[in-house]
Amino acid sequence: MSKEILGHIDCPACGTVKGMRITHDKNAEPFGFCEAECGQQLRIGGNPRRVQQFVKRHPWAGTVTAPTPAVKPVTVTPTAPPPAPKPVKKPVANPFDFLLHPKATA
Repeated sequence: MSKEILGHIDCPACGTVKGMRITHDKNAEPFGFCEAECGQQLRIGGNPRRVQQFVKRHPWAGTVTAPTPAVKPVTVTPTAPPPAPKPVKKPVANPFDFLLHPKATA
């Protein structure tokens, strides 16, 4: 998942000009990471006053849009196949059926 880069600031650790990339963290608050030599991370969120001061100094970092939640795939539960039809019991042939049901003669 790539994050939208809001801008760059000078890295407070190594001093590289425009070396720290500013994105949003999972809470939609500014977060910094030095792309230069040191890899320093700068957590700005967590304190509303600290976030407010950072946004006041860098207004481009204040355009926070709520992160869109990830779309979860729909889980389809397989249904059991319909039960097989019960076999129809055929009457057992009786050797004396011809006496009960005589066939019509022409």
